[in-house]
Amino acid sequence: MTNTDDKDRERARENERRIANEKALARTTRIQRTKDIIWSAVLASIISIVFLTSIGWLTTQSVVNAARDDGMKELVALRSGICVATFQQRPDAAVKLAEFKALSYSEKDTAIRKFVADENLATMLGKDAPADGAVENCANAIKRLA
Repeated sequence: MTNTDDKDRERARENERRIANEKALARTTRIQRTKDIIWSAVLASIISIVFLTSIGWLTTQSVVNAARDDGMKELVALRSGICVATFQQRPDAAVKLAEFKALSYSEKDTAIRKFVADENLATMLGKDAPADGAVENCANAIKRLA
């Protein structure tokens, strides 16, 4: 009877070991699946962000900033056009153009910029100072005339 009891106990222990091993295997499998899901989500997010930004999808704030920058560039271009028109309406415009033409290339840049800044040609009515880049654009436009 002890032999049979020992065999039954051995079978019970073996059965318990098998059940414990199956539980451990199931837990390991579940953890591995969870890790795979998390890594897949992380990689999919990164790929989505890279793809969407590369095809031109932007956030609202970046669209607003881009529109603001484009607007400032267009405003400076408009103001330089107004600056040139104001310069051409001056009674001494032809004399000034002749003076600028007589200057060398390097002197012409500085003289025209100084003239535009001193005469406030790039400053719009009601403003105290010209917009960023307006003096430079106005000077370049007048230089093309000279």
